Amino acid sequence: MKGSSMQQPRRMVGLQLSEAHPIEETRQQFHWFKQMRAEHPVFYDEKTQYWQVFRYDDVERVITDYNLFSSEKVPGFSEDTFLGDTMVAKDPPAHRKLRNIVNQAFTPRAINQLSDHLTQIMQELLDDALPKGQIDFVPDIAFPFPAKAIALVLGIPDKEWDIFRRWAGTPPGTGPLPRTREEAMQQAHDREQRMYDYFSELLAERRRSPSGDILSALSVAEVDGERLSESDLTKFCLLLLGAGQETTKNLLANAIYCFTQYPDVRDQLIQQPELMSTAVEEILRYLPPVWYIFRRTKAEVELGGERIPANAIVQAWNASANHDPEAFPNPDQLDIRREPNRHLTFGHGIHFCLGAPLARLEARIGLPMILTQLKQLRRIPDTPIMVRAGLVYIIQSLPITFQVRA
Repeated sequence: MKGSSMQQPRRMVGLQLSEAHPIEETRQQFHWFKQMRAEHPVFYDEKTQYWQVFRYDDVERVITDYNLFSSEKVPGFSEDTFLGDTMVAKDPPAHRKLRNIVNQAFTPRAINQLSDHLTQIMQELLDDALPKGQIDFVPDIAFPFPAKAIALVLGIPDKEWDIFRRWAGTPPGTGPLPRTREEAMQQAHDREQRMYDYFSELLAERRRSPSGDILSALSVAEVDGERLSESDLTKFCLLLLGAGQETTKNLLANAIYCFTQYPDVRDQLIQQPELMSTAVEEILRYLPPVWYIFRRTKAEVELGGERIPANAIVQAWNASANHDPEAFPNPDQLDIRREPNRHLTFGHGIHFCLGAPLARLEARIGLPMILTQLKQLRRIPDTPIMVRAGLVYIIQSLPITFQVRA
């Protein structure tokens, strides 16, 4: 509603550290979502000039109906970033072509074949942690586990892991944060360029000597006799590196936070590990690693009783949709038995997250190992730090203690 005098939306942009207790921080945010769903389900923010959408049905429509809501030329996916020319920022038919080619290599069978390797990666991380009795879960496990998994998927040589780790992003807690937004953007641009050059060279090597990894399969995949260009392939590697690693890192950190916040849930999962699959889905819903998605209207559209003009930016809050009582009974309760669970964390429709099967597999493999091996798992008192950064709420640091094992 334009011109409303109500409380303005809390923005999640930049790199702002919050010392607040994470659950209290998120409770405030979800209380605001509840208010918006009830009073202003579609709201125009004069300051950002975004149309903000909060109810489940409306959010689902925005992220699904590509005929009215475009993924092109939206914030974060502009043409001057590598994401602006990837399939996440494309509408059909360009999106369909890219997706169909990538799907040939990124199959469920190919992902499931990684299970043994993922188990080995997690076991190595736990073996390093167990003699210590105390670690910071984010840099010691949540960061390296998915980053090493993506390296495995892309066929990054083991000897180059240290270089790859720096390019995947500075491990939380190991370096200073950028002082300004401009400094953060420049660092990201420089890192992207180094990664782009690296993957260009690696792709050329895979074409000369295929090695059976997904990167090799992508380099020869075709649709209607057409392959991905070198630029498309390289940008897809960057997309997989950034989105795949960051999303799973946040999922793992959010899960351990929930398990330490609700020890009865942790104990139940230890006693009934068969509940882990539904627990992972519930954590994705309850505390999602991605909170909103942008779209741009192709024409004037009516949504939630408001008329949104053509070429307007729409901010669809999937985190709010995931707590809509019209879609989820008792939405503010963490219910690891919740079924069905049609959360929108991975999107919906043609842009449903390609890496969702890998993220789910990593969580289903990694979390039971963590719970069974890090016995008496507890969070160290002193609150972890929440970092607001772009599309996500990030737990930056999560110190934990557990029983030492020699």
